[in-house]
Amino acid sequence: MTLKEGAWLIADAHYAHYNPSLYEFLSSVLDEDLPPQMILMGDIFDLLFGHAPNSIEPNRKMVDLLKRISMRTEIVYLEGNHDFGLKRVFGDSIRVFERSKQPLIATFADKSVALHHGDILQGTGYEIYTAWIRNPLVDRVLNLIDTFTGGAIIRWLEGYNRRKRPCYRIEDFEERAKNRLGIIKKRYLFDIWIDGHFHQNVHLKFGDIEYRNLPAFACSRSYLIVKSSNDGMEFVEVKDRNGI
Repeated sequence: MTLKEGAWLIADAHYAHYNPSLYEFLSSVLDEDLPPQMILMGDIFDLLFGHAPNSIEPNRKMVDLLKRISMRTEIVYLEGNHDFGLKRVFGDSIRVFERSKQPLIATFADKSVALHHGDILQGTGYEIYTAWIRNPLVDRVLNLIDTFTGGAIIRWLEGYNRRKRPCYRIEDFEERAKNRLGIIKKRYLFDIWIDGHFHQNVHLKFGDIEYRNLPAFACSRSYLIVKSSNDGMEFVEVKDRNGI
């Protein structure tokens, strides 16, 4: 895949009826101001599971908005740990990459860019958990229970997510990132690794590898724009549509 000049990289908006900031922003952008490409880096929704219809209806407004935008600009969606099974939601209107298909290796100028939601090398426990929650049968059973209990499961998950503190600093994040990238670069070939998930908004350099953890839109209402530069490419953080 080719990253396009002016592409927007948006991560971790955690959209929900109690957190509508991404909808407010995107619905205010005029068609002529849309980018040529929009890369959604996962956890765009706080709760959206393609095999659980009860999680889809509360997000219908945002889903429909993204479908409308996809008629004007290319949207690439990397599933996160809060939003998966999305091919059932968006069909062919949006290019969806499951966790198993990540990283997505893209090119820009002479750079190879690896895109991943970020939940990689998180340990055996996490791998078991994330495989379990992505199991279509599990999601259908939970959806059925949710229906028979008047929405108890969705309400519990919403309550749990709302109690979490999404905006925080990880004190040893640079060391963790260095260790992770040391393993990752043995598996994949890339010049730049970009992810979300951690909500840290940092730019680090480890030898010849550049690392960017994206800003969490839920925290900063900001995203990155891909630009050409003397070094090949750069990323410009934009906090509001006045910077488009």
